Amino acid sequence: DEALAYTIGVQTYIGHFPLMDLYRTLWETSFDPGRGHDRTVNEYFVFDRLITSKDDWVITPNNDTIYLRAFLDLRREPIILVIPPMGDRQYWVPVSDMWHDFDASLSWDTVGSRGGAFALCAPGWQGVLPEGVKRVDMGTPIIWTLPRIAVDGDADLPAAVALQKQFRLVPLSQWGAATVARPKPDAADFPRFTRNELTDAKAYFTTLNALLRLSPRLGNPADDAMAGWLRELGMDPATGFDWNKLSPQARRGLERAAADAHRIIAERMPRLVPIVNNWQLARLDKRISGDPVFAAGAAMLGLLWNPKEISTYDVAFFDGAGVPLDGNNRYVLRFSPPPPVDGFWSVTMYSAENQLFVPNPLDRYSFGDRTQGIVYEKDGAREVGLQHAEPTDPKERANWLP
Repeated sequence: DEALAYTIGVQTYIGHFPLMDLYRTLWETSFDPGRGHDRTVNEYFVFDRLITSKDDWVITPNNDTIYLRAFLDLRREPIILVIPPMGDRQYWVPVSDMWHDFDASLSWDTVGSRGGAFALCAPGWQGVLPEGVKRVDMGTPIIWTLPRIAVDGDADLPAAVALQKQFRLVPLSQWGAATVARPKPDAADFPRFTRNELTDAKAYFTTLNALLRLSPRLGNPADDAMAGWLRELGMDPATGFDWNKLSPQARRGLERAAADAHRIIAERMPRLVPIVNNWQLARLDKRISGDPVFAAGAAMLGLLWNPKEISTYDVAFFDGAGVPLDGNNRYVLRFSPPPPVDGFWSVTMYSAENQLFVPNPLDRYSFGDRTQGIVYEKDGAREVGLQHAEPTDPKERANWLP
């Protein structure tokens, strides 16, 4: 019993980690009574300022855009996402299912400056949409979207926020109404699940069983195959799951599985993608759930990431000599020439312990092509100094990422 539970548990944990970490984010930001938030599902959380070290709602954020974030429950009806006319402002609106597979990228280079209205529909939904509203079929009934709007520093923030305020989420039944009623979801529909419970076997597998009923994928061969394994342990979502009915040996196997699987993901994460000069070159496809270990590592490294059509990511945990980056040291990162991009590029520093920004005296968390006061080399190259101590040289201080 213990060996069987352990074997099934490791596969189940890794294969469902993106789903579980996304749901953890949903519950903590929408229903956790200890967070003092005033938004739930089916409405935007609005971040009308640039993210700082005080924000912990998502790992590996950027400091170059303002955000809107929403988890949407499409079980009752489609929700229409409205993008306003954006002029020459760059924006990106990825729309993904709960397995972190993207169903749409509604962005300045795919939708254009005029914006539009897009009905996000649950699997199998049948109905008629209003004229001018485009249909987007989603992979799961519960989804997420994270619109990003480019901001060129603090002085540009008011103009970006004015556009941000015009983004809307409208239930199909309220389309055309003068005002849209705020959603009133039943919190009892959404089981508690927190960051600390990601390694709690009882909480993880019990919540997973409920979530597979709450937001299933239809006709997915991998899910059908996994259901056979889940039935071996009484975890079939069609029948519910009672941890206390497992034998002591099976419970012990799942407890070992949760601990080992989480460690497997963490240790696999730094070598998921091609590594060049100790940089991980992350170019992520829109749909990666079919590669479970890769998808789990991608979720642990950067939840709510963008596919390669929107963003590319170069990630470093080691210096040029292959030694782990250490805050006791001073590093110089040289760009010659700077990266060629359509939008923007930036270098962002995180704590390796939690993938969040680190407080510093400049409140500077990134350095990029729009950073004010940069001092260039004579050949046009840009050098970024990464160190804890404040530089005394004015040039080095101007290009300092603390």
